[in-house]
Amino acid sequence: MKVPKVLKSVKYSLAAVNCLFLVTGLILLTVGLIVLTKFNSYDLFVTKIFFTVPNFAIATAAIIFFTALLGFYGAISEQFYFIAGYVALLVTVLIFEISITVLGFELQNITSDEIRSPMSDSMTEYGPMGHMTVNMFWDNLQMGFQCCGLTGVADWILSRAVVPVSCCHLKPGTISPYECTTALTYKDGCQAVLSEWLGYNAYALGVTAAFVTCLQVLIIAAAAWLAYRSKYEEVELER
Repeated sequence: MKVPKVLKSVKYSLAAVNCLFLVTGLILLTVGLIVLTKFNSYDLFVTKIFFTVPNFAIATAAIIFFTALLGFYGAISEQFYFIAGYVALLVTVLIFEISITVLGFELQNITSDEIRSPMSDSMTEYGPMGHMTVNMFWDNLQMGFQCCGLTGVADWILSRAVVPVSCCHLKPGTISPYECTTALTYKDGCQAVLSEWLGYNAYALGVTAAFVTCLQVLIIAAAAWLAYRSKYEEVELER
């Protein structure tokens, strides 16, 4: 039985391993961009750490793409020192991916505490004479998540003595004038529902990084074995 070239040759084997490495970079880049976009949609209510983690994932993906170039060159040249340098960079990327995994899961656990202060501070700027950006963010948040205030309608009554219309469920056919009373408001507080949504996205990034990390361990093992073969074995291709 003939052995395929991809298994006999350092060149083809390393190219195949490097293609898998590129796929991990693409996965990390895609999820990082998606999570960053979602966090950006509520940037008024989140702190810098929410942008640090997905940006770190995107930067790591960029490093993966540049490292892959060295991998392909090492595959073409089959020179030990280039392949060894490639393996060293793979180990560095592995450390980054482990860090993203840890940070993603940690961010999931602290979302509620991180958003409480920005949300509370922005409530004082809400209203007809307030900042329009703040008004838009709060109205979109309350209507989109069907929530009201931080922990409930009482937060608005205490801070503004009024209840935003976006706190109430508007039935089809409702016409003005309309009064949003406490009996008609959404019962869930926005801090809890937004925290859950942000935490889910942080968790998704952490799981993705953990999956990529597992693949990275296999990639490093395969690349190290190929580096050994390139230095100590004479390999002839099947004709």
